[in-house]
Amino acid sequence: MNETRRLFLLSALTGLAGTASLAFAPALAGAALPIRSATEVLRAVAAAQPALSYHAAGPDDGRPIVLARSPGDSIDHYTEIASLLAAQGYFVLLPTLRDADATALGQDLLTFIDSQHIPEAVFIGTGLGAQAARAAASHRRTRVIGLVLADGGTTPTNVPTIGLAASATTQQIADAAITLARQGKWRT
Repeated sequence: MNETRRLFLLSALTGLAGTASLAFAPALAGAALPIRSATEVLRAVAAAQPALSYHAAGPDDGRPIVLARSPGDSIDHYTEIASLLAAQGYFVLLPTLRDADATALGQDLLTFIDSQHIPEAVFIGTGLGAQAARAAASHRRTRVIGLVLADGGTTPTNVPTIGLAASATTQQIADAAITLARQGKWRT
C-alpha cells in the first residue's frame, strides 16, 4: 500500500473513531498499544476516550435529559428523577462519571451525548455533576438546551438555567427539567 493511501485510511479511521461506539474502550482503557494496523488506530483512539457506562429510561424518541451526578453518589435518588421524567415521555440518560475536575467532566458529558448521537439535551446536575453541566454549557452552549443545577451555588451560565437548593426534592428537580425541555429552542 502506498504511503498516501495509508495516511488517508488512517485519517479516515481516526475521524470515525470520534463517532464510533466505545465498545472497545472498557477493555482497552489504559492499555498501551503498539500501533501496527489501521484497526489498531481505531482501537487506540477509542481507548483514549472516557468509557462511560450509563442507565437509560423512557422512550428512545423522547427529548433527551442527561442527569449528571457526582462520582460516588448513590444512584437511588437519580433513578426517582429518571422515573418521573420517563413517565412524561422524556429519554433520560444517567452516565456514570469518573473522578476528575469539572472541566474534564463537562467534556465527558459532551463526548457522551456524541457517542449516543444526541445533538442536544437538557442537563440536570447536582454537586460536582452541576459543575460539570456548567462546564459543558460554557464549552458548547449549542448542545445544552437548559441546565437544572441543584447545588445551591450561583448559576452564571450562557444558557437557560434553573437553580435549585441542594435540598431540592426529586419532584422539584423533575419539574424544573420539564419546564426547560418544554420552553427550550430545540434544533431537532
